[in-house]
Amino acid sequence: MGIFKGMRRSLVAFGIVAVLGVLSMGALGAALYYAGYPVLAPLYGKLDDWHGDWVWPATIATGSAWSLSFLAAGALNLRLERSRLGSAARRAVYAATLWIGAVAAWIVAGAFQPA
Repeated sequence: MGIFKGMRRSLVAFGIVAVLGVLSMGALGAALYYAGYPVLAPLYGKLDDWHGDWVWPATIATGSAWSLSFLAAGALNLRLERSRLGSAARRAVYAATLWIGAVAAWIVAGAFQPA
């Protein structure tokens, strides 16, 4: 099985989420911030308290950048499938990879926060 055939759903999700990250006008990025809130709040505080010209582009960029997590999750799922790991465990790893990707996308976006 080829890598692209094995990751077909993840590739489709990558494309859809990349487009939705822009079309949602930052709503996806904000939702991802609140999904990762337990980790992100101690670092950056409440999203509602942020201000400045950088906030809206950061939420849009984060929503689009998160789509890369689907590629990572799909590749990891394919590797775990080859090692004959059960589907429930693979789904849990897939979801955890997406969550880690959301947190990582916000940490990268927060690194460019102006002083």
